Amino acid sequence: MKGLKYTSLAVAALTATLLASTNNSKVQAATVDKNNTVTVAKSDKEKLQDAVNQAKKSVNNAQASVDSKKSALTDAQAQAKATNDACDAQQAKVNDSQKNLADKQAIAKQAQDKLDSASAVAKQATSENIQNTQKNIAAQQNAIQAAKQSVSDANADLSTAQSQLATAKQKQADAQNLVNSKEAAKKTADNNVASAEAAVKNSGLDEAKQNVQNVQNALKEIKKTNADNESVLSKNQAALAENNKKIVTVNNNLAVANKAVVDAQNNVNAKQKALADAQQALKELQDQVAQDQASGAAGFFKAIADNKDNSESLREDAQTAYEIVAGTYNGEYGKEPTWYAERVHLGAKNDATSIEEMKNVLPYLPKVNEARTSHNRSVLGISLTDMAVAMIDADYQTGWLEHPDSLYQSENLTTYMQEPVQSWMQEEETWNEMVKEHPEYADVLNSSYNIYAFFANHYNEYLQVGHFLNLMDPELTHFGMGRLDDSAVSWDVNDVLDVSNPLSVEAYTDLFNKYSKDVLKEDQLNTLKANVATANQNLVAAQNAVKSAQNNVQSLQANLAELKNGSTKINKVISDTQAALAKGQENLKFEQKQLDQANQTLADVQAKVGTKAKALEDAKAAQAKVAEAVAQAQNVLSEATAAVKASQAKVDAAQNDVQAKDNNLKSVQAALDSLNQTLNNLENAQSNLSAAQTALNKANDDVTAANKAVKAQQLILDTLKESKSKADAQVTNASEELKKAEAELAAEQSKLKDAKARLDAFNKKETENSHKEASNAENPVKPTNKPDTSHVVKPSDKADEGSTVKPTEKTDSNGKASTTNSSETTTTAPEPDVKDSDTVEGNVKSDLKTDNKSEEKSSTVKIVDNSDSSAVSVVLTGSNTPVKTFGEKTVNGTTYYKVSADRWVKADKAHVVAVTGTVTTNKLPQTGAKNELIAALSGLAVAGTTLVSYLGINRKKKNN
Repeated sequence: MKGLKYTSLAVAALTATLLASTNNSKVQAATVDKNNTVTVAKSDKEKLQDAVNQAKKSVNNAQASVDSKKSALTDAQAQAKATNDACDAQQAKVNDSQKNLADKQAIAKQAQDKLDSASAVAKQATSENIQNTQKNIAAQQNAIQAAKQSVSDANADLSTAQSQLATAKQKQADAQNLVNSKEAAKKTADNNVASAEAAVKNSGLDEAKQNVQNVQNALKEIKKTNADNESVLSKNQAALAENNKKIVTVNNNLAVANKAVVDAQNNVNAKQKALADAQQALKELQDQVAQDQASGAAGFFKAIADNKDNSESLREDAQTAYEIVAGTYNGEYGKEPTWYAERVHLGAKNDATSIEEMKNVLPYLPKVNEARTSHNRSVLGISLTDMAVAMIDADYQTGWLEHPDSLYQSENLTTYMQEPVQSWMQEEETWNEMVKEHPEYADVLNSSYNIYAFFANHYNEYLQVGHFLNLMDPELTHFGMGRLDDSAVSWDVNDVLDVSNPLSVEAYTDLFNKYSKDVLKEDQLNTLKANVATANQNLVAAQNAVKSAQNNVQSLQANLAELKNGSTKINKVISDTQAALAKGQENLKFEQKQLDQANQTLADVQAKVGTKAKALEDAKAAQAKVAEAVAQAQNVLSEATAAVKASQAKVDAAQNDVQAKDNNLKSVQAALDSLNQTLNNLENAQSNLSAAQTALNKANDDVTAANKAVKAQQLILDTLKESKSKADAQVTNASEELKKAEAELAAEQSKLKDAKARLDAFNKKETENSHKEASNAENPVKPTNKPDTSHVVKPSDKADEGSTVKPTEKTDSNGKASTTNSSETTTTAPEPDVKDSDTVEGNVKSDLKTDNKSEEKSSTVKIVDNSDSSAVSVVLTGSNTPVKTFGEKTVNGTTYYKVSADRWVKADKAHVVAVTGTVTTNKLPQTGAKNELIAALSGLAVAGTTLVSYLGINRKKKNN
């Protein structure tokens, strides 16, 4: 319940209790009047103090439990550490024993390998093999003699090469001495030149010669530059002429390209018009086809019915079919089905009555006659009426496969779209099995009556083979089929409407294909679509041609700009080159004058120097001759050095040959040693085999002993691991127990804190109320009206629906029982939500103001002790016995109390007399279900204001 109810009697009892508590917190009961009493076991303050004392005991118990759990955890951890250390020590022993085992196994493997080898040798130790080995030893000894001779020959070649190397090195030394002497002579000549140069150094001869050389170099450079500029000028003038020719050509091409762009754009316009014309023609034909298709099967049947060239029976059949698919049929044997408008969409895409789905049915039709003729049944014709019924029956299958309420009762249905007839024929195997068990079934296919009789008498069997029986019915003459997209295929036959001359499957197919071709106009549409595609291709080609022409114009324009820019640059270069040539001519004339002047200066200086100059020239000539001799001597030295290098290479090769021959001799000697060892092994094979076997036996014994040691150590380790696991589990359990004990301690400490807080709050409120009581005693409140108690809430620990407080026992860690409050749910009807501001005080005041116009009753009620903490007790009209209620509900504004498992009584036929707790009274005047609060409060001068102020009750909050 969202709102909590207090009975008027409970309010009176609480008021009396609190008033007594205000005067003396230890008063055990309060007397209301001589006929009504309210008893309280203990005062609220005593209860709160008891709660604090009990909480302290619980905290002490919880603390003791925590201390005990900590001690247990410490002991468990110590035990776990001891077992862990023992496990680690034993693991080391296991590791050592496993390593010893691995070593012994390795030794045993080596002994086995030696035994295998000795065994193999023993098998080869035949007299023949021994003789062959002796022969090989003799041959190998001859090979050693040949190898020793090769080593001797190689050493001789090495000695020759070393002698040649010594000769070459001597020639190299002689050449080096000659180079040294020639270089000394050159040094003398260099000194002579230096002396001669010093003699003429200050004469100005060198400066004059250098000046002449500088001027000649400058003049040569100017001539070269002028020649280069003339070549550049000639090339640029030719390039300019060529570039100008290209400009003229590009201008001409650009004019042609611009015209091509205009022509191409005109062609695009023409192709766009051609495409639009083709699309329009296609659309018009498509619209016409769509309009013709919209009628679907109705148009097909109507065309046959209206064609006077057809037989009368065919036209009648077509007219009936037309009315069926059009939804207008109302004949002697049936009428439009009720589901027609919902299921049939005449001519729509994917509808069974569409031209496309009629075409999709055509491949199924000959399959029917193929199945019948293969079983000696007559060929069936096509009834247009059957076709129409099958179509709308197929439409009925939208969303599920179910036989419709059809115009006629005979139809086959399938969802196996690829081979519907094959799907129906698969039931033949089941039918044959039935006939084997019941031979009398064989006559079912002799007449149509028997099929319907079989349907009526063997319905379950018919459900398994009905499609096959219908298809094989010997009395059939015609049929029809309809197809709904990928949902279902329907087959229909009937003998209600007589079709005297049904169409053959071929005739129907030809008739439909001709109509379909006329309606769909596929050839014309394909031609127009091809025209549109061609026109579109032509347009794309024309548009591409425009782009190509435009790209050509842009390319030519870019080329023209590039050529013009090139001409500008060439003209600039030509102008610069011509200016450079003019400047070069001026420089050439100037430098020529400078050369003439320098030569004259040199001649004047040479005339003055005379003999000194001649001596310098002679010294330089001698210097050049000596330098040539040094070069020749260095060439001789280079040749001698090359000869030394070649001789050294021969020596190195001879040394390598000696080493190779020596290695070969060692290899041959090793082969001889191996053969001798082989011979020894063969001759001593049996003794070696025996020794190897003895060694293997010992190694195997060592492995066995080591393996036993490993298992023994591992067994000890496994035992220790079990102890370790148990010790670890004890630590984990002790840790968990400690956590639980600490959590319980925290909870008990929290409860103690809450209990102290409630006691402190009570003491504070008691002090405040003592002052209020004194004030109220001077001005007592007298009720003037009988209060309405129909909405006074009852006390509860929680403001939740159907919740009351019930003490429960709980055992702490020391086995002592403690009492805590828990919620006991009682089902009651929901009350309207109440605002937080709606308190008991407000309810009491409202009750006091209630207009007391209800009908009074003169009966007395005996209230009994409700000590079982049940919800609410009521007294029914005409009874003095209170009855427990198990809930309440309000229906259409009327409140009902539930007084038994299946009995509810109106609230105006009963009134509340007790709530959860101990309430005792002798007699209570009953003046109506809403007004018993006055009787409960009679004799109490202090009214509900003090009570509400004392409790601080809020209907939405927990009431302490």
